[in-house]
Amino acid sequence: MLKKIALAALCLSSLCGTAVAQDAATVIANARNALGNVRSIVYRGSARDVAFQQCGANAAQMICYGTHDPMRPIHNYVRVIDLDAPTSRHAGDTLNIAGGPSTELVAGKFFQQVTPEQADLSQPWGASLELYITPWGFLEGAARRNATATRAVIDGKPYTVLSWSPEVKAPSGASYRIDGYVNEQNLIERVETWLGENIMGDMHIVAEYLDWMDFNGTIAPTRIVQTRGGWPYFEVHVKDAQANPANIASIAPAPERPAAPGGFGGASQSFEIIKEQLGDGLFRYTTAGFSYDSLVVEFEDHIMMLEAGQNQARAQAYVDEIKRQFPGKPIRYVMVTHPHSDHTGGLPVLVAEGATIIAHENAREFFERAFGTPRTLLDDALARNPRVPRIETVSDMRVYSDGKRTVELYHVYPAPHSDALLIAYFPKEKVLFQGDFSVIPGEPANDHVQALVATIERLGLDYERYINVHASAEPQTRADVEAAMRLRKERASN
Repeated sequence: MLKKIALAALCLSSLCGTAVAQDAATVIANARNALGNVRSIVYRGSARDVAFQQCGANAAQMICYGTHDPMRPIHNYVRVIDLDAPTSRHAGDTLNIAGGPSTELVAGKFFQQVTPEQADLSQPWGASLELYITPWGFLEGAARRNATATRAVIDGKPYTVLSWSPEVKAPSGASYRIDGYVNEQNLIERVETWLGENIMGDMHIVAEYLDWMDFNGTIAPTRIVQTRGGWPYFEVHVKDAQANPANIASIAPAPERPAAPGGFGGASQSFEIIKEQLGDGLFRYTTAGFSYDSLVVEFEDHIMMLEAGQNQARAQAYVDEIKRQFPGKPIRYVMVTHPHSDHTGGLPVLVAEGATIIAHENAREFFERAFGTPRTLLDDALARNPRVPRIETVSDMRVYSDGKRTVELYHVYPAPHSDALLIAYFPKEKVLFQGDFSVIPGEPANDHVQALVATIERLGLDYERYINVHASAEPQTRADVEAAMRLRKERASN
């Protein structure tokens, strides 16, 4: 179904097949009328979301089974859309594991919004599209931006497809586009757009609005399903809806200190690179202050880089330093401990260099989808030098060696954090390199570290140095890990 709709969208963009021009203004008016000509709406129910590229381990499901699996439940969910402001807000209650290294369950609040300033169509598209991919916001934008209309038949079902573009342009200078699929009842069943994303390229964002019904005079969908890059991203089950509520401004208010959005893009930065030699041909690259560490291994005729530096700016700095330190030796491999955005953010730079990605086999589909997507909306190293990367995968273990230097890669599972976690072990140097198993001095080991220690003990890895991609303040050793595990056992017995 999705492939057929995507193909139809491509046909529509070039007016191929039997698509014919429609009167867009009439289509918009009829769709607005079918929705009750509302200027604001609030709907309530339950929802699920996920941080992109991760999974949402929660009170019901503590193990990560795959990309965006599980998703995180949101209780007491409420969504407000106000076309006159214009603004969008949604909020709810959560009970998920805490962020970072913690696996403690923490009650929290979900809140996201599109402010009136963000809703300005001359502002960044990524900040405003959550308003405009709703049926109500989409029609508002279509009326303001000279939408066009075409006809399409998908799986035997006829649609009118409205298309329009915001004023703002993509970093590449290309225009964004948003399409809405209007059925014969003048209801919008689907809205889609594309957004440049660091790993996913021209990321396809799709919101489907299903099983519309009348809630005491208010027409609304009972199921909303959003995907990004083909992966589940957000779902809502609507239990109640109300049009034009009198108290719209007081519903789902912003918290006093809303969380600032994060990102791992390729903004220009400068770094002071600090190198530590761990052995013959083995180096740790870090940067002053907050850092994401990478290991660099010199083989006889090539370089392997373990972890891509968190974002494109740091990745480029590491690549430039590798070329200075090892002139003439290509970076043949880049190993990824797991496919979370803070560990994949620098990969476009390495892929543009021609490096083969090494990842666990559970991450293959993610990387193949990501780097098989065009990057027409981006202006970065990979957009300027397009390549489809080679991907080599690890199952339980894999060894890379040239007879002088050896890197052993192992899978850690089950674990709360990811189903595609890899660690690297250097037997000669007795170094263990891992992504998200943080050991904090004086604190007990968490569930992540326990999962790692179980793997280490099963494999009998004889390590001394313990290196985290998320750089610790001081060098850590096996003794630090063992101390954390003892504290865990002591607290569990008390």
